[in-house]
Amino acid sequence: MRWLLAFLFLLLPALAQEKVLKVLEAEKLELRLEGEEEVYVLTGNPVRLERDGETLEAGRVTYFRTRRLLFLSQGVRYRDGEGRLVEAEELQIDLSDESFDALEVRIEAKDLLLTGPLCQRVAGAILLENGYATPCASCGQEVPDYAFRAREIVLYPGDRVVARGVVVLVQEKPVLELPVLLLFLSERRPRFEVGQDEGGFYLKAALPYVADFGLGFTLLSYYQGRGYGFGFDHVGTGEAKERYFFLHTPPDTFQYRGEYALKRREFSLSALLERDDTREKLSRFRLESLFPGTPTPGEWRYALRVEGFLDHDPTTPPPRTLQRLPELEVQSPVLREGPFSVQASLAVGRYLAETNPLNRSARALGSYAEAGRALLAHSESLALTPWPGASLRAENRFRGFYYTTQNPDGEPERQVDWTTTASLRQSLGGFSMEVGYARSVQEGETPFRFDALPQRRSHQAILSLGFQEKPFLLSLKAGRDLEVGRYLPLEAQAALQDQGYALTLAHRRGLEGEGPLETRLEGSLTPYPFSLRASLRYDHAKALFDPLLLQAGYALPGGSLNLTHRQGLNGEGPLTTDLTFAFREGAAAYTLQGRRDWQRDTLTLQGQAILGPQSLSLQATWDPKTLAYALGYRTGVAPGPLWDLQLTGRYQEGFRATNLRLGLTQALPEVGFRLNANLHLPEAEDGDIYLKDATFSGGMELWKPVPADEAGEGAIPGLSLSGSLTYTRKAGTPEGYSLALRNFGPTFTFLGRENTKLHLAALLTQDLPGTPLKPRFLLVLDRCCWALRFTLDAQKGAMGLAFLYGGQAAGLLLSEEGVRLGGAP
Repeated sequence: MRWLLAFLFLLLPALAQEKVLKVLEAEKLELRLEGEEEVYVLTGNPVRLERDGETLEAGRVTYFRTRRLLFLSQGVRYRDGEGRLVEAEELQIDLSDESFDALEVRIEAKDLLLTGPLCQRVAGAILLENGYATPCASCGQEVPDYAFRAREIVLYPGDRVVARGVVVLVQEKPVLELPVLLLFLSERRPRFEVGQDEGGFYLKAALPYVADFGLGFTLLSYYQGRGYGFGFDHVGTGEAKERYFFLHTPPDTFQYRGEYALKRREFSLSALLERDDTREKLSRFRLESLFPGTPTPGEWRYALRVEGFLDHDPTTPPPRTLQRLPELEVQSPVLREGPFSVQASLAVGRYLAETNPLNRSARALGSYAEAGRALLAHSESLALTPWPGASLRAENRFRGFYYTTQNPDGEPERQVDWTTTASLRQSLGGFSMEVGYARSVQEGETPFRFDALPQRRSHQAILSLGFQEKPFLLSLKAGRDLEVGRYLPLEAQAALQDQGYALTLAHRRGLEGEGPLETRLEGSLTPYPFSLRASLRYDHAKALFDPLLLQAGYALPGGSLNLTHRQGLNGEGPLTTDLTFAFREGAAAYTLQGRRDWQRDTLTLQGQAILGPQSLSLQATWDPKTLAYALGYRTGVAPGPLWDLQLTGRYQEGFRATNLRLGLTQALPEVGFRLNANLHLPEAEDGDIYLKDATFSGGMELWKPVPADEAGEGAIPGLSLSGSLTYTRKAGTPEGYSLALRNFGPTFTFLGRENTKLHLAALLTQDLPGTPLKPRFLLVLDRCCWALRFTLDAQKGAMGLAFLYGGQAAGLLLSEEGVRLGGAP
């Protein structure tokens, strides 16, 4: 393999600018010179390459170093970053711009198979000339149900396919010619649906289109006795992210959503307009424009924001959300001059928002009002060393809010947030002295709730003295509250600290005649693997001790053991004692927590033992009258099945509130469900055993379908169960129980030739007993690459027929919501 390392050494510098090409497997290397260009030839069975998540295989690989061309031949397989597989006789990749050319190509893109004699990739899009495409290739059909030939097929990054000069084939026979055809590979929704609901007959159609400015669907519908509906769903294909949706449903229901986002270095713009009358008759809009779009630290920044809504229903009160109509912000870069820096910003706007209930003039405007506001903010900082051992720091931050509203005195309302700090520190050997100043003010009035600031004022001057010379540390701190004209308490601290031990004594004393305020003592000793700590505090004003805290710990090789005790020193005696143990060895782990509450005379234990995929847990609380307990057992590994058993109850002159809880969870893609049940066990007041409640949600396949034999006999339909069911025991009702069903019911699956499936589902969404059954029936004929779905809803009195297309168009999925069909809304 030495030749392979040498090849990588020569090849990597040529490719280091962007992506690195890795040689995973090869049998032979040939180095040669063609003119002035170095050429590397790899052969193998096959040669395997990897490049930034892309994989390549071929019998022969030739790399032209100067032109950065990679030529592959003999059974080429290339899987790109989007997971598309390209198989070809020959493939040439230009590593400088990611383009390629291929001959006799076969492409697998999601559920679509494309073939053709010539293929190119430019700017991420794959162009296939005189191509053939079908979504039925993976369905096991001898002759594809449908496909198409096209003069030109373009496969765009993501999920879009655009074909021009199209001949549609059914059973490989031409039936229709189209100038253009559009496919969305990732979408599974009806393109044509006819049915009947409580209002009468309806018809819906979604017709795809493609143009130079984008692609999408034209939405047309007709509702008997109600009128026509129309709309569109458009996706732009340019540099910006664009999505425009509009739908009118008779008689007067509108839904639309427009999104636009463009981000460049010079500027960025994002906009949104949406309305959904099925929720609320409001048009919400939002616009944000930034200049520049990606600012550098030394650039000014400008922002324009508009946000609000239009109310289309005057009979209902509008929401009280914040509206910016509009807001303009200007922010300067951080300007530096030596040790000094400054930055400022200004935001001016007009706002509609909830009013401030604490402001009398704002309450007079109502609960929702409009006002203008200017927000001016600036910050300045200074950091320098005037002489050796000295450091000077100062900072000033200001935010001023100025409004167009007036207070009861007729003055414009305003509020400020202003903080100024400064400190001068001098160090000389182990000694240090620091003088500090701090002033903070938040005051004023605002008409809005969203920017109201709490009122506060603080104004202090601080003097600190310190001495540090290992292992000693002494500090003294005093100051004056300039706001009220009083001295701050004197704080003194002495500490002895070194590796393995620490002792700290702290004392606070009032200088305005209060006398001693607080004394605190802390000590620790840590000779490994032991650790001991103690802390004590005395409140002189209350003449009371805080509880004495004692802690001891022992470090185990795979865990720890800790003991904590709190002792009252004011006549209370012992308060609590806590024990914590944790240990892990391999896949096994053990934890135990215990607490003795001496005042309440209770003992609480919590423990868990994890033994690989199994675990045991214990929770118990004991007092002189009652023992409450919970025993748990869990086994299994995700995605399942996971079993949970928990026995709970209490013993108080007999067993009481005794329950056995069962949980079963499965999270496989084909079968996913959650089952919970609560079983009542005999107790002192109720000796019966019965099911109190149970919940099932998700789906499970009881057995798989069996196809008929060659004689057409022996077929057995498959059966699955899905949805949500909740059972609750109700002893006071005539039935004694209640059932809540949500999309719950069975699904029968019949399996035919060539992967043809017929699904029949009956789903219930109602509460039982007491109401007649009104199921929703779904009949789906699934031919893998197309499907027909018939729906009959007895509860709504509606029926519908829909056609779906695409690979695995009606693949049956089981979810917590019930049976979900591909393409179902």
